[in-house]
Amino acid sequence: MRILNITFSIDPSVEDKFVFYVKGTLLPLLSQKGSLLRIRSDANTHPTYGLQIECETEKAFQDFKDAPLASIYQAMHTKFPNKWVSFDTELERIAP
Repeated sequence: MRILNITFSIDPSVEDKFVFYVKGTLLPLLSQKGSLLRIRSDANTHPTYGLQIECETEKAFQDFKDAPLASIYQAMHTKFPNKWVSFDTELERIAP
């Protein structure tokens, strides 16, 4: 299984709206299983979240990165302009 983890650092002024949007709008639109996780840290940083999208196969993972991923970023830019930064990490599940 491949998991795309998108780590978002969010401006505190839109944190609640970001969480509400991802939970209520973005996750239900995904055809893959998705989860939103809060990343806790001792560092004094902006609120940080991980959006994890699970793909059963390498092809499904690549297909997701080729099309739906761009629409996620476009929606985030439209909804929260200049209020977040992100980076992607590819994870591979080895054991349950």
